[in-house]
Amino acid sequence: MTLPGRLRAALERVSLVRLLIGLGGLLVAINIGSAVWDALSDRERIFHDVQRDASNITGLLAGQTATGLEAVDLVLRDVQRMGPPTRIAKQVSRLQDELASVSQVASIIVYDAEGRVAARTSDTPTLDTARRDRAWVDAHMHGKDIGLYVSDPYLGGPPDNRHWRFVLSRRLSAPGGAYAGAVAAVVEIESYERLYRSIDLGEEGGAIGLFSASGAVMTRVPDPLGKKGSKMPSTQLLAEKVTRDGRFNGRVMSEVLNEPVIVSVAAVRGFPLFVSVSKTERAALAVWREETRFTAERTLLTSAAMLALIALAAWGLQRRELALQVNEKRFRAMIEHSTDAVLVTRPRTEGIVYVSPAFQRMTGYGVNDVRGKQFVDFIHPEHRAAALSLRDEGLRTPGNIVTREFLVQHRDTSYRWMEITASNLLREPAVRAIVINLRDITERKLAESERSRLENRLRQSAKMEAVGRLAGGIAHDFNNILGGILGYAEMLVENAKHGSAERRYAQNVLTAAERASALVEQILTYSRSQRGNRVPVDLGAIIAETLELVRGSLSVQSELQITLPAKPLYVIADPTQVHQIVMNLCTNAMHAIGERGTIRVSVEAVDAPTERAFAHTTLAPGRYAVLKVEDTGRGMDAATLGRLFEPFFTTKEVGKGTGLGLSLVYGIVTDSGGAVEVTSTPGKGSCFAVYLPLVDASAAAADDARAPLLRGRGERVLVVDDEQPLLAVTCESLRRLGYEPTGFADAQAALAEFEREPERYDAMLTDEVMPDFTGTQLATVVLGRRSNLPVILVSGYVGSIISELAASAGVREILKKPVHAQELASALARALGRA
Repeated sequence: MTLPGRLRAALERVSLVRLLIGLGGLLVAINIGSAVWDALSDRERIFHDVQRDASNITGLLAGQTATGLEAVDLVLRDVQRMGPPTRIAKQVSRLQDELASVSQVASIIVYDAEGRVAARTSDTPTLDTARRDRAWVDAHMHGKDIGLYVSDPYLGGPPDNRHWRFVLSRRLSAPGGAYAGAVAAVVEIESYERLYRSIDLGEEGGAIGLFSASGAVMTRVPDPLGKKGSKMPSTQLLAEKVTRDGRFNGRVMSEVLNEPVIVSVAAVRGFPLFVSVSKTERAALAVWREETRFTAERTLLTSAAMLALIALAAWGLQRRELALQVNEKRFRAMIEHSTDAVLVTRPRTEGIVYVSPAFQRMTGYGVNDVRGKQFVDFIHPEHRAAALSLRDEGLRTPGNIVTREFLVQHRDTSYRWMEITASNLLREPAVRAIVINLRDITERKLAESERSRLENRLRQSAKMEAVGRLAGGIAHDFNNILGGILGYAEMLVENAKHGSAERRYAQNVLTAAERASALVEQILTYSRSQRGNRVPVDLGAIIAETLELVRGSLSVQSELQITLPAKPLYVIADPTQVHQIVMNLCTNAMHAIGERGTIRVSVEAVDAPTERAFAHTTLAPGRYAVLKVEDTGRGMDAATLGRLFEPFFTTKEVGKGTGLGLSLVYGIVTDSGGAVEVTSTPGKGSCFAVYLPLVDASAAAADDARAPLLRGRGERVLVVDDEQPLLAVTCESLRRLGYEPTGFADAQAALAEFEREPERYDAMLTDEVMPDFTGTQLATVVLGRRSNLPVILVSGYVGSIISELAASAGVREILKKPVHAQELASALARALGRA
C-alpha cells in the first residue's frame, strides 16, 4: 500500500471524536498564535511610527536652528568686513541696529590682537575683560584662520540672573593677513529652548536636545537631571555617526535616563551642532501594553468558547455516527435492488471499491472483476479524454454533481451508451468516494441517431427543393432572353471582320451571354432539373485534366499532390459536372490554405459492404470510386459543417463566393447515386470524400464541338415560339444555315398552317412552354397527322419529366435554351438524316 493509502487507513482507525478534539486544540493554538503575532506586529508598527515622527521633527528643528545661527554668522561676517578693531569700535551703533533683528544674540564683542575688549554692543552679558585665555580668543590667536568657532555652553551673567550661553566667533585679520583680533557673538540658549518647548512630544518620555561635536550638551528640553553643559561619551559617538552617515535613526540606551529610547539625530546645516529628538520605549508602548492586555483577555475567552463548541460537536457527532450505521443498512438495501447501476470509486487511491448487482447486468462485470481498477479504463478511447477532464473537474469541487453520456465497454468487448451521473462525496464521512449512477441508454441513442439522420436529409431535401422551384421559375424566361442575345451575338461575330473593334465587341457580348447561360445551368443543376449528358467516363482522366487548370491558380508557396489510379475507373456522370465538382472542391481548398499550404487530390476504388451514414448523406452498399480533396488550411468548426451544403451559405468575404459551389457538388453527387463525406479539424485542415458508383463500360466518343457547321439544303422548317424576339433570331439563324424557316408566335396558328399543307414542311422546331399549347402537345397533334415529320423540342430546362413527355410524343431531339448555332445545325442534320 502506498504512503497516502496507509495514512488514510490509519486515520480511519482513529475515532472522529478524537480527531475533532485534536482539531479543536489546533484551532486554539492558532487563535493564541495569531493574537501573539498581531501584538508583536503592533509593537513594531508603533516603534516605526514613533521613529518616523521623531525623524520628521528632527529635520524640522535642525533646519530652524540652522536658520537662526546662519543669521548670527551673517552678522559676524559683516563685522569682519569692517576692518581692524579700532575701526569697528567706531561703528558700534551700526552693529546695535543690526542686532535688533537677531534676538538670540545677547551681545557682539570685539577683541584686539592683545585679547582685550575693543568694543561691545551691550554690557549685559558680564565677561571678565581682562582675561586673555578665553577659548574662542585663544583658538583664533594661536592658530590659522579656522573659520567659525563654536564654544561649549557656559553659565554667564550676574550672580542673581545667570543664563546658559555659548559663543560663535570669527577671526579679524590685518591687511597682510596677520592676526588683528576676533569678533564673538554671545548667543542665548534660552531662545532655542523656547522653540523646542513649543513641540508636543506627548505627556511623558519625549525630549529634544542640542549638542556639539565634542559631545557637550548645549541644551535638553526637558532636563530634569540638569545635564546641560556636561559632556557625554554616548552623545559624542552619535555625533560621529551622524557626521559619517548624514543622519541617525534607531534605538539606543539613554545615558541621561538610563533606559532604552527611540532617537533621531540630524546635523545642523553648516555648524558643528546636532539636534536630537527622543522618546522612551516605556512611554511609546504605554498604549500598546493596554491594548495587548485586552487582546489577551479576548483570546482566552474565544479559545474557551471554541473548546466548548468542539466538545458539543463531538457529542453530537457520536450520536450521528450511530444514526449513520442504521441509514447505511437501509440505503444498501435500496441500491442492491435498483434498476440503475451504482459504482463507488476513489480515483486517487483505491480505484473502484463497490458496484451494485445492476452493474453486472449492464456490463457483464462483477465486483471482483473491477475492484481496484479505474472506471475511466472502461470508457471508449474516443471519450476517455473527456471522461478524465470530467473526473478532475468533479474532484476539485466537493458535492459537485455532473451528468454526461459515454460509451462503456461490455465484457463481450462491445460498447453500450450509458448516462453517467457522478457525485463527489469525498467529504461525506460515510462515503468518502465518488458515487456514479449508470443507466443504459443504448436503444435511445440509436433512435436519436436515426431520427437526426432522417431530419438532416429531410432538411437538405427541402432546401434543394426550394432552389429547384426558384430555378424552374426563372429558367424559361431567362433563357428566352439569353437565346436572342446569343443568336444575334453569333451573327455579329460571324459577319464582323477579324481583328476589328466590332468583332471584339460582339465577342464580348457573346462571352457574357454564355456566362449567364452557364449560371442558369448551374442553378438548374442544384435543383436536379438538369441531369446533364451522363455517360460512362474515366474519372481519373477528367480529374487529371481539371487539375492542370488548378495547378496554374496555386500560389508559389502552395503544393498540389496528386494520386491517381493506374487503371481507369468508370462512373456514370456528365464530364462537365465532374469538372465542376473538382474545381469547386479545389477552389475551396485554395481559399482555406491561403498563400501557403498543401492540397492532396486522390482517386481510388472502395467497397461498401454495408450502408454508411454520413453527416449529410447516406452511402448505400456497393462499389464506388472515391475522389478525395484534402487541404492543410484553417479547418471548420461544427457550426460551419452543419450548414456546409446550404445554398447561398458561404464563409468567404463579400465578393469572393456565392455560396453555391458546395450545393452544386451535393446536388450532382446525390443525383448520381453517390454520397459526400466531410471531415474537418479547426486549425489542421479539411477532407472532402466524394463517392460515385463504379461501372464497367467505357465512355463513348463525344462529338467534336469545333466541327464545321452542317448547313441545310433549302429544307423548310416550321418554327413555333411565343417569344417574338427569340422567334426572330431563330428564323434568322436558320436562314444563315441554309434553311427556309416559317415562324409562328402562336401554336394554334402554326397548327392551322401545318394542317393546311402537311407535306410542305421538312421539320418542326418548337418551344416547350407556351400559353395555350405546350411543345409536346403540339408535337403529339402534328405527328398524329404526319408521323414521319422530324420534330425538335426546345426548353429552358431538360429534366426527366420533360424527357419522358417528349419521348412519348415522338420528339426526335431536345435542345436546351439558349441554343447555339452549332447545336441547332447538328440537331437538324441528325433529324433530317444527314449526320
